[in-house]
Amino acid sequence: MNPTRAEIDLKKLEHNFNSIRSYLKKEKPGKKIKICGVVKANAYGHGIQEISSKLIELGADFLGVANYDEAIKLRSVVPDANILVFGTLIHSKLKPAAYVKKLLKYNLIATVASLDTAKFLDYYSGKLGRKFKVHIKIDTGLKRIGFDVKQAYKNVEQIFGYRNLEIEGIYTHFATSESPDKTFAKHQLNKFYDLLHSLKKGGMNFPIVHSANSGAILNLKDSYFDMVRPGLILYGYYPSENFKNIIDLKPIMNLKSRVTFIKRVDANTSISYGRKYFTDKKSFIGSIPIGYGDGYWRALSNIGKVVIGNRYYPISGNITMDWLMVNLGAKRKVSVGDDVLLMGSQNGEYLGADRLARILKTIPYEMLCAVADRVQRVYFS
Repeated sequence: MNPTRAEIDLKKLEHNFNSIRSYLKKEKPGKKIKICGVVKANAYGHGIQEISSKLIELGADFLGVANYDEAIKLRSVVPDANILVFGTLIHSKLKPAAYVKKLLKYNLIATVASLDTAKFLDYYSGKLGRKFKVHIKIDTGLKRIGFDVKQAYKNVEQIFGYRNLEIEGIYTHFATSESPDKTFAKHQLNKFYDLLHSLKKGGMNFPIVHSANSGAILNLKDSYFDMVRPGLILYGYYPSENFKNIIDLKPIMNLKSRVTFIKRVDANTSISYGRKYFTDKKSFIGSIPIGYGDGYWRALSNIGKVVIGNRYYPISGNITMDWLMVNLGAKRKVSVGDDVLLMGSQNGEYLGADRLARILKTIPYEMLCAVADRVQRVYFS
């Protein structure tokens, strides 16, 4: 069996969920705020089915996914959960009635980001005799998808005229919620508030209004409305160094493998493809069966470290598709079969996704999502 695995601690997920819930209560006492656990992209690499089951068990009100394939895969695991699909609907030209019937069968909640989608769902839902539940997406400044906030009133008014849609919610998404400079986030929020006020005056009300992602939960409490959408903070990382320790979080994934081969080499011996690394003295080299095919970044070649026991060892030579090598030093203190920590924390040693992301000048989201499907997920509770 391949010893490379991602160990997922569901107790730590529970800790993070409860930390978020407690923080919401502290910031907005007396207000019941729903939680939509964001589980898109295979729950940020942690396993969408297992993470979603645990979140529903913990009391999450909604689950948020990126597309309909994710939602359908998830439905068999959480048969009664509210599943909100953030992505746009593809308007099937082949068998649209069958397409909508399938989505209705799985009881999914659609994002309506255009009038075309609203018309499509309304027409075919009418033919099928069942209302489709939707949330309307407003673009207040991210410029990704959604009704432009400047023209949104007329668009929303038109959607309210459709008889076969159940309009459950309305939402927006922030571009800079994790930034200590709140100027643009507040600009977006004010635009959203203005639209909601106008819609309410026009008799258009929504059971669920939401806008707060992880950054906004920590940085913009006026954005909570009826529901928040934590993503990265569920998995134990902060969206920005600026907000560390506002709430207590624990990374829930440890990416691990084992030393499976050790060889002794002479000084001035090249290691791996391209001969980018040479030993400076006689050394033991350990080979570990994980590489960029598993989602461990090749850019960490010759600059990354791993933890074996309680010691750090440098990655030596280019990381390959299935292997990486580490220099174990002149005196052998590591054995074949020893555990290797590549991302996460153990026994006080820390190689979190945020630390690796800083080395690579990227973000922890990318480090987590990169963990490949071929890496076995092992769950602890």
